[in-house]
Amino acid sequence: MTALHRPETDDRVLRDYSIAEPSERARLLAELVSTGDQVSIYDNLDAEQCLESRLLAYDAARDNLEFEILPKQIHRANFGSGSPVVAVAVMAQVKLQFEVSPLRVDVEARKFQAKAPSSVVRLQRRDAFRVIPPREAAAHLFVREAIAGSKEWRTPVLDLSASGMAFQWRNSAPPIRGAILQSCRIELAGVPAINCHLRVKSTKLQGPLGSRIARVGVEFVGLDSSAARAIQVYVNAAQTRSRARKPVLF
Repeated sequence: MTALHRPETDDRVLRDYSIAEPSERARLLAELVSTGDQVSIYDNLDAEQCLESRLLAYDAARDNLEFEILPKQIHRANFGSGSPVVAVAVMAQVKLQFEVSPLRVDVEARKFQAKAPSSVVRLQRRDAFRVIPPREAAAHLFVREAIAGSKEWRTPVLDLSASGMAFQWRNSAPPIRGAILQSCRIELAGVPAINCHLRVKSTKLQGPLGSRIARVGVEFVGLDSSAARAIQVYVNAAQTRSRARKPVLF
């Protein structure tokens, strides 16, 4: 079992990337049903105990889940003995994690039912899952430069992920790697303005020599949980729009 398939135990990560919004939670569970990807179910009391499964159905009306017990795992059908267990799935490198309590086990049918979770933790890696903001839901960053005092300027966000973004820097010399951009503001369609501090990770000059245009990559610093969730929901929605237009290529 790879590290990607193991449960995340960092409380901060679990808190910051938890999605409780009903429609988004339902969308993620329905997508897991449609992909048929493997679900690893771990005993809360013993993380080394694991049952391999698949999510067969999500009943939104009853808020129930139905899992398949794979043939080679049938001897562990009473896994967890009714106590909460942790389910981990990886869909195209997007990691989902949620806690469920088995309600009923049908050994002959190799299935068990569980109440749907109240929230789903969704994790993604920036290098594989940054999204380009769609034209109909543009994203902008307001940058406040230390040398410019209280003056701020607006620039489009070139790509965005749960952990950072890239944007275009014009006119002045771009910041160096490691520099902190204080008191910036992100504006996303349908989301209240997000105040943030950014740490510069990379700078790449673009355009003709001397044009002073650079692509700046940054990571969020100390982003609060509500802001992190808002960005994650925006990224999820942008990915959904992108998949509707064309296949996702990595």
